[in-house]
Amino acid sequence: MASILASRLLGFLREWSVAHQFGSSAVTDAYYTAFTLPDFVNYLVAGASLSITFIPVFAKYLAEENEEEGWRVFSTVITAMVLLLIGLVIIGEFFAPVLLRLIAPGFNPAEKAHTVFLTRLMMPAQIFFYLGSILSAVQYAKGRFVIPSLAPIIYNFGIILGGFLLASSIGITGFSVGVLSGAFVGNFLLQIYGARRVGARFTPNLSVRHPGFRMFIKLAIPLMLALSVVYSDDWIIRWFGSYLVPASITWLSYAKFLMRVPLGVMGQAVGVASFPFLAQLYAQRKYDELNRTLNTTLKGLLLMIVPISALTIAMSRPLVYFVFSHTRLRGPDMNATAAALALFSLSMFAWGAQSILARGFYAGHNTLRPALIGTAVTFLNLPVYWVLVRHLQFRGLALASSVGISAYAIVLFVSLYRSTGNKATVEMVGFFLRVVVASFIGAAGAFGVVQWLEGMTTWQNTLGAFVVLIVAAPVGLVLTGLSAKVLRIRELNGYLKSVPLVSRLRRSFG
Repeated sequence: MASILASRLLGFLREWSVAHQFGSSAVTDAYYTAFTLPDFVNYLVAGASLSITFIPVFAKYLAEENEEEGWRVFSTVITAMVLLLIGLVIIGEFFAPVLLRLIAPGFNPAEKAHTVFLTRLMMPAQIFFYLGSILSAVQYAKGRFVIPSLAPIIYNFGIILGGFLLASSIGITGFSVGVLSGAFVGNFLLQIYGARRVGARFTPNLSVRHPGFRMFIKLAIPLMLALSVVYSDDWIIRWFGSYLVPASITWLSYAKFLMRVPLGVMGQAVGVASFPFLAQLYAQRKYDELNRTLNTTLKGLLLMIVPISALTIAMSRPLVYFVFSHTRLRGPDMNATAAALALFSLSMFAWGAQSILARGFYAGHNTLRPALIGTAVTFLNLPVYWVLVRHLQFRGLALASSVGISAYAIVLFVSLYRSTGNKATVEMVGFFLRVVVASFIGAAGAFGVVQWLEGMTTWQNTLGAFVVLIVAAPVGLVLTGLSAKVLRIRELNGYLKSVPLVSRLRRSFG
């Protein structure tokens, strides 16, 4: 969590740097849209989910005390999949103009040409991302998290550095140069060092008939072919956004990034840290312990993420003004970003929960069912995007995103708990509803404070917005805590005791 928090803070500085130098316009829309094709290429080879598909395979060999064969599979995966990825990158470079007409059909010719240029510049970074993912996966499987967690920190730092050093001479292209250099250093060079520390052994080979490689492909193919809402949401938003007023994609990108800051720190950290242990429990056939671990992990995540989601909705406007006041964004940009942030934050719980629920399937070597569910939800949700964007413009896209990911998380929860025979389904639903009620009460109190202060002060600046936040947030948290006590959310005390700082404070003040 500490490393992801540092990464998210640098990620915030990255987005702030773009806003500071370029604000929100067709230029920034082109920059954010340029990530679509590279991300899709990475998705096609399951690079974005490589730790999910490789860790169960490697964990199986570790459980069987046959590590040598695990490294053989590791070498085969790198050799075969990187060759495939290089081919896809070359195809993407060549056909970028044609593909961008499908990705952002609403852009004018100048915007399309700029997007194509930035896309071609960032495409090779996917090779480094893929290699970094599998090098990180073997470190996760060995219980080592520090060096893999540094990858996004260095990646974000590279983007920021590229923007500040090069933006004055080559414009927003400087940030794209930073994408390439940050991926090379953080996701490739550093992870080679980390993998060597855990004893990784690489010998180039194409033993594609090896049972371990075939198991890896069996797990990876559903993720390669699926169009899960988790990955396709950004692509769909950019497609519809290309038809809206300039800067719509940028507003949505800024808002979704802010929503992902607490989500990444908590949801991503919990998901990444818990998965190797879930995979080991499955490999050891300890199914009851796996279910208990899953329940405890999910409860802990909901206790953290739901109150933060509610407070983010209540304080979305001062939060956006606090973050972006010293940039080129103006009042209408701030208000648009705040509206999108509130709508995205409705589904913060779902984004966090799905990362754990999906890993419950992946630990059992089942990538097909989450892929099928995610793809079905994506296609069923397309009419929702279409209807809401017609009536609410960019706000409709944010709301449709929340509807889609919430539906995915709910279906995933029901399916997983049925398939594993987990008897805590009703208990988990009741727990979630009580946390929602407590969080709503806290958020209502915080929103009242925000409204009161906004009517009394000039708050549309960094200092004013900060004052609003530091007054409203404690009110919301206290009300949430008191409501949790009234609603008998007993797990709250247990989780607070497990946090060292909170435990020390409780002992200090009796």
